[in-house]
Amino acid sequence: MTDLPETIYKYRSWTNTLHKEILTDQFVYMAKPSTFEDPFDCKLDEDYESLKDIEIYNKYYSDSKVKHPHWSKREHKKWANGWFRKTPLKNKIYIANTRAYFDKEFDEKFGVLSLTANCQNIAMWEKYSDNHNGFCVGFHPKKMFPFLGGGGAVKYYDELPRIHPLAPFEEKSTIKIFSKESKWTFENEYRTHKMYEHFASNDDRKIRLSKECFKEIIFGANLSNSEKEEIMVICRNQKLDIEFKVCVIKLNTIEIVEWPSR
Repeated sequence: MTDLPETIYKYRSWTNTLHKEILTDQFVYMAKPSTFEDPFDCKLDEDYESLKDIEIYNKYYSDSKVKHPHWSKREHKKWANGWFRKTPLKNKIYIANTRAYFDKEFDEKFGVLSLTANCQNIAMWEKYSDNHNGFCVGFHPKKMFPFLGGGGAVKYYDELPRIHPLAPFEEKSTIKIFSKESKWTFENEYRTHKMYEHFASNDDRKIRLSKECFKEIIFGANLSNSEKEEIMVICRNQKLDIEFKVCVIKLNTIEIVEWPSR
């Protein structure tokens, strides 16, 4: 929630009925990780193979102190040694089954809303906004992110970080959710996310934003005037207090200029 840009954007296609819901119903969609183009996005495994014996023993010793606070040091050592000898943390079958189980649980119960700080990226207009035939919605991040439970910037790496299996849950989650390879840097991504208590349906994954979150709409360079007018009518009917702008492509760069609203 720190160092957020003034405006954060979501690229949309006007020919996609579901994409229109961001204006007609103020819905944003918390997507499943399995639907992401990036095969590693939110799918980093915990690195059990790098665990050292002393780390495993210390884990069980710490567990014993929590479970049995009145035991002596000798009793804690005995309990830790017993668990160390039969630990499943070195069992490849156990590790594979655990990964498969939690990957499925995570995918079905977790959702991500991907956004960007860059509204002038030609590649993103082409890829995510129907080759300039769509639109881009700008939000107030300091109003939007608290409404959705928080969020922040994605970090990009030449080599993705490893997740230590004994690290605190919050640390592991942050690395898993906010780490991507450097080849995706052009997206300049910010994201917010949600964990559901049960397997989330498509309807569960739709979240209606407060109208105060909306700030502006940028029309794609190839969007027709009739489509622009349709969007403006929807925004007026929905009482969305937003500015309208339009992309102008000049020598492989994008300039954003004001669009006269009526």
